[in-house]
Amino acid sequence: MSMKTEKIEAKADEGAPVLGLRARGKERRRNRIKDAARDVFVERGYELATTREIAERAEVSLGTLFAYAPTKSELLLMIVNDDLEELRRDALVDVPDDMPLIDALIPLARQDMVYWSKYPEIARQARREIAGVLLGRAADPEAMRFASMKPKLLKHVTALIARKQATGQLTTKAPAELVADLWWAIYNQNLHNWLMVAKPNPRQGVAELRRLLTLAVQGLGATEHVEGTPRAKEKTPRKTPLKARKLA
Repeated sequence: MSMKTEKIEAKADEGAPVLGLRARGKERRRNRIKDAARDVFVERGYELATTREIAERAEVSLGTLFAYAPTKSELLLMIVNDDLEELRRDALVDVPDDMPLIDALIPLARQDMVYWSKYPEIARQARREIAGVLLGRAADPEAMRFASMKPKLLKHVTALIARKQATGQLTTKAPAELVADLWWAIYNQNLHNWLMVAKPNPRQGVAELRRLLTLAVQGLGATEHVEGTPRAKEKTPRKTPLKARKLA
């Protein structure tokens, strides 16, 4: 049994509702399957990993494995979903009212990057699987579960931004939902770029994200025309005096 499985079962013993004997057996099998799949994905890579090898390592039949995850993709996303839901359970909870917005958002990115840095290939493959779903591929339950994390996360970020606006810490009149969408665009693209590195370093990823968010918060100080605002009056070129034109 892995350390992760032991921690999960310890938590269940501490405060979770007592499960029946059959339910506890199903939970133990599910954890064995996840642990075996994670090990095989890391050791052999997602493409070379087979469900048969995972079933053998988890000491279950293929039929039992498919009862928990009918495809290799669903098995991968089941691991990621369980991990991220546990990791983000307390995200943006109890953020002090006087904490700057960027400082409040950075810990969420840091914990995500620390997790992904342990399993970068799993992270890349999970994002590829979801990209396929977003492009119209039929979605299975774990894929839908993964996709549902974004609106849940944005809901928490939107609430945080709205509180900052209400207290005057953010003076923008833009809707909190739009500001949250901007944060997501920056965070998601930064995460994508970071994962493309052979060995993603969480400290470097967080530092780059902070620079981008700081730029977004401070603004570009642009003077060109923006829809809804007047364009600065252009200066009329000064005419060359007639005498000067004759001499030219």
